[in-house]
Amino acid sequence: MASRGDATRDRLLDATIQLVRDVGYAQTTTRAIAQAAGVAEGTLYRHYPDKAGLFAAAVGRQSAPVTAWARDLPARAGAGTVAGNLTDCLTRLATLRTDIVPFELAMLTDPDLGRAAAAARTAEPGPPEFLTQYLQAEQHLGRIRADLDPAKIAVVLLATLFGLAVPSQRTTDALGGSWPDITDAVHILIDGIGTPARPDDTARPAADHR
Repeated sequence: MASRGDATRDRLLDATIQLVRDVGYAQTTTRAIAQAAGVAEGTLYRHYPDKAGLFAAAVGRQSAPVTAWARDLPARAGAGTVAGNLTDCLTRLATLRTDIVPFELAMLTDPDLGRAAAAARTAEPGPPEFLTQYLQAEQHLGRIRADLDPAKIAVVLLATLFGLAVPSQRTTDALGGSWPDITDAVHILIDGIGTPARPDDTARPAADHR
């Protein structure tokens, strides 16, 4: 059975996540969090040293299901297709990470939050490491080019996922209202943007996405 302190911390985290979703990080104050959680603001500070510490704990809470799902990714190497696996992976991560994106954006603009989140992060592997392991396994099977660094591919994929999750209105308008989805991104990464090689060209081996 959870202790009274654990229950209070859970309410504070729930309130933090909901408020960030509703009004954004900048507008989410400790007073508003305490009020939404049904506790005094002083109670909040008995459980967390400051706002950054509370938000870092919320990031950890939201990241847990993402990491849990990604842990099984390396075992999928060799099954299906690389393109299909990556599309499924990024789609699932995008769904699980919906509530994390506002915090990730906040970490880019608030150094205190970034430091607190880094300090709270464990040494356990997360999605970047599991995605890298999957790509390494596919590389060993010959389904990804041997001259590419799996860790760098993972960074490109996750950076693309982050970029797709936070389109700016200005960019969307410039694209005529269209915005690439995850399938588009994987297709571009796997197939590249070059024109098909002529028969007399020396083609570089591409990822197996048959």
